[in-house]
Amino acid sequence: MSARTPSWPERISIIGAAGLVGSSAAASLATQGIGQELFLQDRRDNLVEAHRIDLSDAQAVLGVDRPRILAGPPDQPVDLVVVAASLPETPDGDRRDFLAANAKLLASLADQIRREAGDEGLVLLLTNPVDILADWLHRHHGFTAERLIGYALNDSARFRLAIARELGTEVTSVTASVLGEHGRGQVPVFSSVRVDGQPVAWPDGAIDRVRADVDGWFERWSQLKPGRSSGWASGAGVMHLIRSLAAGEQVITTVATSGIEGLPETFMALPTHLEDGRPRAVLPELPHRELTALQEAGESIRHTALTLG
Repeated sequence: MSARTPSWPERISIIGAAGLVGSSAAASLATQGIGQELFLQDRRDNLVEAHRIDLSDAQAVLGVDRPRILAGPPDQPVDLVVVAASLPETPDGDRRDFLAANAKLLASLADQIRREAGDEGLVLLLTNPVDILADWLHRHHGFTAERLIGYALNDSARFRLAIARELGTEVTSVTASVLGEHGRGQVPVFSSVRVDGQPVAWPDGAIDRVRADVDGWFERWSQLKPGRSSGWASGAGVMHLIRSLAAGEQVITTVATSGIEGLPETFMALPTHLEDGRPRAVLPELPHRELTALQEAGESIRHTALTLG
């Protein structure tokens, strides 16, 4: 089935649907009528069934008939497998331990993901660090690069919010993107910033303040000690990502850089659209400084994925 048709994806599976990110994604898809069937899976069967009942009630409140929500694995391959399974990230923990633990978790799920995606389905990875793990799944577990994408919209959303705060405008008037690595290697593309469609004349020090705002997000979040990820944004973002890809629109996605001249071969956040049902990344024109930062981010992702083994 063409990924450009309004009905794509008809059948969606969420692995890790009991957690905050997975259940938030399920709620966004279910209440917005994305797809025809939505399969919720997690080792915590009781929570999966509770979410199924609750979301079915929510659909009734809103008058939404589809997707039909089912608890358990699909009986045949689906159009899209959303992988939200993750171990909790502790604010003061070692990022290397978090990466290794989530790699081990994904390794245990690899056969299930592959089986549910079948020969044609796409895999949308939400497990962090998403770019490193996407590269690692491709290199070490044989996942086809052109059928594997990752979620990467939250960084751009936080960039837009920081710009709106700095310039005293509404976030809905701001367009801007963050490319590269999720986290430390993120590349806020200041050359992409527009307010009401117009380039920005930055006041003195504004760029540095916006950059500090963006770079400091995780530390501010960790200080709250919420004991959870930023789930609501991710859930809404998954819905927006799927809807944008289905409409043939370009959206920031963690995607393979294969064939893009000037970038190391890995996975990173880039503008992406679907072409014949497969993700195709585009490298926008960037000033030398931003392109160099993007290349460095790619080398970092690639190196970490290779050393993960």
